[in-house]
Amino acid sequence: MESVELQYCWMLHEIAKSLGMAENLQAILNLIVKSAVDNLGLKAASIRLLDKDKKTLKLEAAYGLSDEYLRKGSVEVDKSPIDKEALKGKPVVVKEADKDARMLQYPDEARKEGIASMVCVPLIVKDEIIGSLRGYSSKTRDFSNVELTFLTALGNLGAIAIENARLNERLIKKAEVMKKLLNIAEAVTSTLNKKEVLERIVKAAIEVLNAKGCSLRLMDENKERLELVSSIGLSPHYLAKGAISVSEEIKDIIEGEPAVIYNALIDERIYDKESLKREGVKSILAVPIMVKNKVIGVLKVYDQNYRKYEDDEVEALNLLASIGGIAIENARLYKLALTNWQEAVKSLWEKIDVWGPP
Repeated sequence: MESVELQYCWMLHEIAKSLGMAENLQAILNLIVKSAVDNLGLKAASIRLLDKDKKTLKLEAAYGLSDEYLRKGSVEVDKSPIDKEALKGKPVVVKEADKDARMLQYPDEARKEGIASMVCVPLIVKDEIIGSLRGYSSKTRDFSNVELTFLTALGNLGAIAIENARLNERLIKKAEVMKKLLNIAEAVTSTLNKKEVLERIVKAAIEVLNAKGCSLRLMDENKERLELVSSIGLSPHYLAKGAISVSEEIKDIIEGEPAVIYNALIDERIYDKESLKREGVKSILAVPIMVKNKVIGVLKVYDQNYRKYEDDEVEALNLLASIGGIAIENARLYKLALTNWQEAVKSLWEKIDVWGPP
């Protein structure tokens, strides 16, 4: 093996050790871009990760780039031939940035930043491309096969570290949510006051899912209407519509399934889009409240941004609805038992003739 290749192997070894000691995801990202600059003699480097729709590359870390250049915003994959090509799994080199037709989205900004050449490699983990690593040079230059191999390997190391950090963050978040749910379960089941139970449920939903608002509706005795019994974060104007017909509710929920609504303003399952538009609601997560396998109500959270709810979030709201269902049933049974006891005492009292002969 050539000495240059050995040198790059040693660099990767040292970088891998440093990645293993990084405290969090941002520290990992910062280390990757700085390593690219330091080891390849670059002006700057940046990492962009794909959003959930895989249509936009969002800036996550940069080193050596001006604030003005960074403010240019996210990169739309369809408008960036360089990234589009790299996201197919191969490195892309732009030797003359001011002349290359692939520099379509931000050519003026690149020129002003003093970017002469550029290289872009994909970030790949488990055969999935999650983003791109870019290197920028202030001088017109080529990149050797060894340099491209090094940058690709650095990108792959980074991708693995990013995925591990994301997994760790998800596990920590899930543990925190479960802890909250346990605390909520204890608090909710500690009271037999139905109103207090419902208030705690909607408040907990807001806290756990960090949502704009939440509503809880329960079916009436005829199972024809859903009465609003508790809410938080929603305007009086929106709530003024009061009870809604069961037929107007999302069919999935009435059938006992959760409903994830990414765009409430165009989703065919939504009955009253205008009121949601006025309220500023864009996404909704709704789950049924069930007792003995029967739907007795609906728990909904509303978001003012377009939001793709994760499976963990759906699970959390489902658990919260289950806790609510149990607590509501306990409160109902307690009220029924109390009523029966009062009636029994009254009946017994009426049978006692206190004025009769001994």
